[in-house]
Amino acid sequence: MHIFLSDAHIRKDESHRAKLLIKFLNEIKDKLKNLFILGDMFEFWFEYKIAMPKDYFKILATFYNLHQQGVKLHYILGNHEIVIGDFLKRLGFLIYPDFAKIELDGKKIYLAHGNKIDRRIWTVFWENILTSKINHWLYSILHPDVGVFLAQGVAHLSRQQPRNQHLSLVLEKFACDKLKEYDIVILAHSHIPLFRIYPENKYYINTGDWVDNFSYVKIKDGEVSLNYYR
Repeated sequence: MHIFLSDAHIRKDESHRAKLLIKFLNEIKDKLKNLFILGDMFEFWFEYKIAMPKDYFKILATFYNLHQQGVKLHYILGNHEIVIGDFLKRLGFLIYPDFAKIELDGKKIYLAHGNKIDRRIWTVFWENILTSKINHWLYSILHPDVGVFLAQGVAHLSRQQPRNQHLSLVLEKFACDKLKEYDIVILAHSHIPLFRIYPENKYYINTGDWVDNFSYVKIKDGEVSLNYYR
């Protein structure tokens, strides 16, 4: 079984969605072969050289335990992963900066978060700020307690932008173009779960989110489904 999920925007292990995600992963771990995170697992991810956010400890430990059990972990970066060092790699994750091209159960699959497709003014503005090397340096010299507090606040504001049906259509159009080459396209970012079946048994799915919908994609024995965890 292969699971794909995204946009949990976890701020603390003790939050409802973090606890629910840990519970879900522990329930399926014995059947799980691959876990794909399609970006924005955390509200804000900025790796310091030494410090790590203790509020993420339980979910990170859950990922590491899955890796120790032989589950393959994959992380496609989103727009809330700001600076990536080697910490996630040490947990067992394969890191994909922009997108991934994989094959599972005989299906050619294209995976991406979707922020690179989203060219709305706010998204481009947010991206330019967060990819600035000067801003990275300025942020890195702050004490982690201050930096994480400020960053999570700004990241939370970015997430408060209203759900956008137009964005959902833009992502679907992008997916349709990719389906000329792939059997399955899975995107995220919009927070709107979507499941489309096209001729020749081709699929576009948006994972939705783990904030309001608790949705995820499952591929098992070649069968594709969009599911909701309650």
